[in-house]
Amino acid sequence: MSKMRLTWVGVAAALLVAGVALAGTVRDQTVQITDNGFAPDRVDITVGQKVIFENNAQMDRAVTSKKPTGESDPEKDQPGFDSGVIKPATSWEHIFSKEGTYLYYCKEDKSMTGTVFVGPAR
Repeated sequence: MSKMRLTWVGVAAALLVAGVALAGTVRDQTVQITDNGFAPDRVDITVGQKVIFENNAQMDRAVTSKKPTGESDPEKDQPGFDSGVIKPATSWEHIFSKEGTYLYYCKEDKSMTGTVFVGPAR
């Protein structure tokens, strides 16, 4: 093989590796906390992904969840996650390590609800 051909083979291999790396990149999901609810009110992610809850509301908010559906009954009323107080113009993030459907709500306004669906890692 000529040097020129080997160079192109090397460039093609590097691009292929870079493309595979980019395809495997997992993007964080962001949920906006507004005075009227969560936007979006459902996110679909995979195990290991992070959801960032940004408080754009005028008051403190707290996001909490029951355990993911499918877990044993004695644990069903235990929080799956709990942000504590999220001040306006700040955020809180959570990395999801288990598959499941996480139903969450705002502690200050229980009519504000949302869902995080966590599928298997890719």
